[in-house]
Amino acid sequence: MSNEMNAAEDVLAGDRQAPVQLDSTGVKDNCTGQQERSPNSKWKIKSKMRVSFPSGEEIVSGSVEPLNPWKADAYVTVEEIITSYNLSCKKLNVQPLHNLLTQLQEISEVHHRIACLDLKGEKLDNESCEALEEIFKRIRFKMINLEWAKLHEDGASALFDMMEYYDSTICLSISFSRTIGTRGWRAAAQLIRMSSSLQEFEASGIPLTEHSASYVARGLKFNRHLRVLRLDNTGLSGRSLMLLVSALKMNQVLQELYLADNNLNSVQDSMHLRDLLEGNCAIRLLDLKNNCIFNTGLEDICEGLKRQKQGLKTLILWNNRLTHKGMNHLSAILPKLRSLETLNLGRNPLSNEGIRRLKEGLIANRSITRLGLASTAITCEGAIATAEFLVESSGILRLDLRRNRIKTGGLMALTLAMKLNRSLIQLDLDKGPVGEKEGWLIETQKLLQIKIAKFCKRNSIVNGTQLEEGKNEETQTGLSQGKRSNRKTWDRPVRTEVSLNEG
Repeated sequence: MSNEMNAAEDVLAGDRQAPVQLDSTGVKDNCTGQQERSPNSKWKIKSKMRVSFPSGEEIVSGSVEPLNPWKADAYVTVEEIITSYNLSCKKLNVQPLHNLLTQLQEISEVHHRIACLDLKGEKLDNESCEALEEIFKRIRFKMINLEWAKLHEDGASALFDMMEYYDSTICLSISFSRTIGTRGWRAAAQLIRMSSSLQEFEASGIPLTEHSASYVARGLKFNRHLRVLRLDNTGLSGRSLMLLVSALKMNQVLQELYLADNNLNSVQDSMHLRDLLEGNCAIRLLDLKNNCIFNTGLEDICEGLKRQKQGLKTLILWNNRLTHKGMNHLSAILPKLRSLETLNLGRNPLSNEGIRRLKEGLIANRSITRLGLASTAITCEGAIATAEFLVESSGILRLDLRRNRIKTGGLMALTLAMKLNRSLIQLDLDKGPVGEKEGWLIETQKLLQIKIAKFCKRNSIVNGTQLEEGKNEETQTGLSQGKRSNRKTWDRPVRTEVSLNEG
């Protein structure tokens, strides 16, 4: 009886504890239950739980190295790859791509990156893309061309996932493959974000909605390898452009950005471009040709250029409806720019007055080596202003004055300027006489163009002699930088020469 009374007293005092239990991992689960009386005379139990773990060396029992997708196929041959691809196509009930088989047969070495995999215009449904995995897990490429490919959403998503996993390419072009859909853009953004080899991505001619632009922005924000991004003619305007700019302000790796033919306006879009130039000093080439920047938009861009003292090297403003009024803003900022080397203002109706306003800024600037003034509605008066700039310039290498109405008087001024100029090695003029009907004037124009060509050759020889004595000939001349047909953007400097020819 006394034992029962003592047990009851222990319960009322809260001294009774539940037995200690061990779970399957050996972790103690200590729970003490304590009873106390609540105001409504009911009993409730207050519990305190404590968890303890094993010592540090017993927590981790082992580790596994990540899978190397290339280890099993280190000694594979081209014949084995073709056989595997054909078997995969048979299993998936699709026809092998004849163009692909032809390219595979021309490969002699599979243990290094192959120059190009060209699938331009091919029909690639989901099964066809799945069969391509037999190629990607055995061969890597420098360039994969999917331009105009009939690539649907599921197939595009699977294909980009493979490229990410197998580290398939350095340069990828999906331009004008308009049917990749939202899932395709999401997978492409993941490829941009995660690939350690992808350095150039081209997606021109594909509608980029705001939803898809958000995926691309997230990919660019955390990217550490992509150097070239081409988004021409994608409808990238308004909020889509804002999302892209917000990501690029955090990205300090991208060097070339192409945004041509996007109908960028002079209201919101020019302000976003100003924010981009203010927040990113890593971009070396900005292509804005064939947009609607206007003079008011140029003012915003010039505001952003104030932060580009050691950044942007090439600015392309071809065909943006700029006039002489906008040249005041540009002329005011040019003396402050120390890195800008190429400026293309072609196909804008600048007129003679625009060149006159721009002249003082060009003279004060010491960094520009290439100037594009083709199709700018200038005549002999504008040519004379340009000649005055040439006399003062010691760094200009190329000047484009084609498709202008420069007659004999303007050519005479340019010839006299070339006698004094020691840097210009290429002056682009219209072939043949312009605007003259009398025979002696036509002959005079021909002679003047011959003299100008000789002066350019003289400067080229002098500069070539000096450059041979230097340590880096190609870098100093700046004329051997990438042609458009050269896809090797992963090991080449920023494109500048082609920027005067485009449009």
